[in-house]
Amino acid sequence: MNGHILMASVLLFVATVAVATPKAEILEYGYYEFSTSAKRSAHPATTSGFVQTGEAQLVKQAERIPIEQGRLFGFRFIITGMDPNIGQLPVELVVTHPKMEKPDGTSSTGYRYTLGLVLNQGVVEDKTGYRMSEKYELVEGDWVFEYLFMNSPLMVQRFTTYKP
Repeated sequence: MNGHILMASVLLFVATVAVATPKAEILEYGYYEFSTSAKRSAHPATTSGFVQTGEAQLVKQAERIPIEQGRLFGFRFIITGMDPNIGQLPVELVVTHPKMEKPDGTSSTGYRYTLGLVLNQGVVEDKTGYRMSEKYELVEGDWVFEYLFMNSPLMVQRFTTYKP
């Protein structure tokens, strides 16, 4: 009898953990255009030192991104499976990109930072990406955007930038 109670407790624990594990799905990817004015904010962890936010619409679904100054590329995703009572999902965004030689003499091959994605009833739908605003950002090569949850991969999207 005690073995059955223990087994039931273990199964209940495993089921509870499985429900609390986030599941991510990439809904679309490619290059975008801002449909509203983009807001530029300082963010020292990124390669350029800035992030740009605003409403953006998908122009073309693609993993190969033609380089053009001002080009915005990235992806839209949804994360589900979290407790509806949790307000934020702590994740780490890790971006690797081709080597960029910055005007200050330093170079960069990527960046990472932690952020809290705001949940609504245990779900978040959002976009992330990169805008090639500066001349030094117009580099060919492979890009990887990875979200980590508790140091484990949650989702990964890859792109290759090229000169048309």
